[in-house]
Amino acid sequence: MKNFALSMAFLLLWANLGFGQPTAAPKIADFSDQPGRWSAQRANQWYDTVAWPVGANFVPSTAINQLEMWQADTFDPETINRELGWAAAIGMNSMRVFLHDLAWKADPEGFFQRVDKYLEIADSHGISTMMVIFDGVWHPYPELGKQPEPTPGLHNSGWVQSPGRKLLEDSTKQDSLKPYVQAVIRRYKDDSRILLWDLFNEPDNDVANSYGVNGTKEELPPEEKAKRAEELLRKTFEWAREVNPSQPLTCGVWAGNYLASPSSIQRFSIEASDVISFHTYSGPKVAKELTQGLLKLGRPVLCTEYMARGNASTFEAILPIFHENRVGAYNWGLVDGKSQTIYPWDSWSNPYTQEPKPWHHDVFRADGTPYSPAEVRVIQSLTRQPPTQQSQPPKIKEVPERDVLESKLKDHEEAVFVKQGWIRDPFITLGPDGNYYLTGTTPLPDDPRQHLDPYNTGLGDLSLVGWQAQVWRSRDLIDWESLGTPFTLKSGIWFRKQPKKFQNTPESEWRLWAPELHWIGDRWALIHTSPSPVAGANLSLSQGAEVNGPWDNPMGVSIRKRHDPSLFQDDDETWWMIWGATSIAPIKPDWSGFQKEPIKIGPSGETSKMGHEGCLLHKIGDKYVLFGTGWSTGEMRHGSYNLYYATADKIEGPYSERQFVGRFLGHGTPFQDHQGRWWCTAFFNANQPPLSAEGIETKDLGRTAQTINEQGVTLVPLDVQIRDNGEVSIRAEAPGYSTPGPDEAQQFQLEE
Repeated sequence: MKNFALSMAFLLLWANLGFGQPTAAPKIADFSDQPGRWSAQRANQWYDTVAWPVGANFVPSTAINQLEMWQADTFDPETINRELGWAAAIGMNSMRVFLHDLAWKADPEGFFQRVDKYLEIADSHGISTMMVIFDGVWHPYPELGKQPEPTPGLHNSGWVQSPGRKLLEDSTKQDSLKPYVQAVIRRYKDDSRILLWDLFNEPDNDVANSYGVNGTKEELPPEEKAKRAEELLRKTFEWAREVNPSQPLTCGVWAGNYLASPSSIQRFSIEASDVISFHTYSGPKVAKELTQGLLKLGRPVLCTEYMARGNASTFEAILPIFHENRVGAYNWGLVDGKSQTIYPWDSWSNPYTQEPKPWHHDVFRADGTPYSPAEVRVIQSLTRQPPTQQSQPPKIKEVPERDVLESKLKDHEEAVFVKQGWIRDPFITLGPDGNYYLTGTTPLPDDPRQHLDPYNTGLGDLSLVGWQAQVWRSRDLIDWESLGTPFTLKSGIWFRKQPKKFQNTPESEWRLWAPELHWIGDRWALIHTSPSPVAGANLSLSQGAEVNGPWDNPMGVSIRKRHDPSLFQDDDETWWMIWGATSIAPIKPDWSGFQKEPIKIGPSGETSKMGHEGCLLHKIGDKYVLFGTGWSTGEMRHGSYNLYYATADKIEGPYSERQFVGRFLGHGTPFQDHQGRWWCTAFFNANQPPLSAEGIETKDLGRTAQTINEQGVTLVPLDVQIRDNGEVSIRAEAPGYSTPGPDEAQQFQLEE
């Protein structure tokens, strides 16, 4: 809620602060801990358990201020539900919401019933809440009852402070607020729907352009306001500490040179907050400096207000900075409504007569249409690929001792964690020499980030995925010998045919995804996909029986772009390529191209696609079994990443309805061991660290991407049966994998 005076003085302000030009290491004052403050370790441990918070400062479009939001006559759950649904649809998962002491005082029980209803609605959309107890901005004299109508063309014309001036300016009256603070926090102190408590929004803001010295002078003089606000802030932290909530406490810093020369209230705000919060409506240079400086304090950092388009504080410019640094991000405003924050702060001096260009705040119009589809795409892109590097490097699960592994592999009854290491799409095949060969999507072998950020999603600009295919082999699925990186993008066709794209793209942005190895009788075939530098696949053949180069590329550039390509050899020795979800074509005997045009295949019935990736074929008995990967909810990166199958009498179909193989087995490789028993590889593919398998069968995981798989390679036993009628039945046997969860969108009749 920055005011216009600060907006107009932006350049001068930053020059005075010493932030006129970006610096690599902003000067940081010495800070210490206030009594009762969480340790940095506890704060970081808390932050490592929550999803990257992204959302908005929320008031429904039908409310002009906090009182209109929470009073019984104007509480509007229908609008709240509708608008939070829009937020969730673009990837937002948290909201910052302002309470008001007068709304509680007038009707404590009714107030809590309405807050309960709000939390119920927000939670139904997968949205957590940061509750704001007090607010020091805008009208100093709040009153209960009917709130004023908006002043046309004026930014936040009806927003009110909490508490009002009458309580704030009198030290003895401030104490009357203790029951409110403690009642609210006590009621929700262990409520998982509350992410954290923001005790006071911009407590010392003198609202100079509206009700302060440059306006109607209803506000306290700036020095007096700062003094009384700090007095109440200190009390509020003390009152909250007495309740001892399970959620952290914070109070954001918002203006001035608080990094190097903090004022008294700024110093206290930082030293008392369990997690650091701040506001910035500046452009990317300043936002990056503030982010880097505050992170040096060693605690989680959340920006609880940003995004003022006219100030170059846009989603496109600022949200990637917060994403890269795992800083929580709450822009001001969700839906254009009675608060009228689409208008800039200067509207207090010159009210607007038409819609401003650009809008100042807010994401959606009143009908749910995004103000800027491009902005929404940025939000969706970054929330689908959340940062996962934790504050403290997590302890990764150890591979069990050999005797334990031998016993579990022999029993073939439960999942077995056989190999550590950052890997996705693990592919295992049994070679002609009796060894198992393993490859998959991996970082470069010497990339230290795989240890610092083991739960990296592999997606987006923060991806760990490298451009070299690592390969391991094992005689027993226990001891794995590294064969190094026998294949890289430089071995493929595109490096030779489009060298400029490789030259013009940094190696850090080269990506090699989902490699597979197939023994083709006298040599190895390696096939994979790549989005960069060239969006194209590679089909490469070794020149001998060893998995190493040089590699031939007989199909040349006709391999083109094929998502997650796989190979299958039919009974007549014809090799087929399978890709996407799902296209297939037979390959010429000399591997130079396809024998005929590709066709689309897939299951019949309710789900006409296998999923969206990771498709492959096996022949089991007399049936062709098409495997494919999809999200349980049918929405990308929401729910569990599952493996499904369909069967057919002929390779080109028609195929049966889609059946369920196993939960958390998406893009896994079904393969047979030396004894002919079936296993499926499994790996970490989620937006947060692994969940416990205990009780997972009944947990709805639909809000984000979640899994029970550790980072590394897990083998899950499959029960594969050929019925008397020739039909094939496939199902994961291990607990946690064998049944769909409640978030599964497709209905199955699972045989026991």
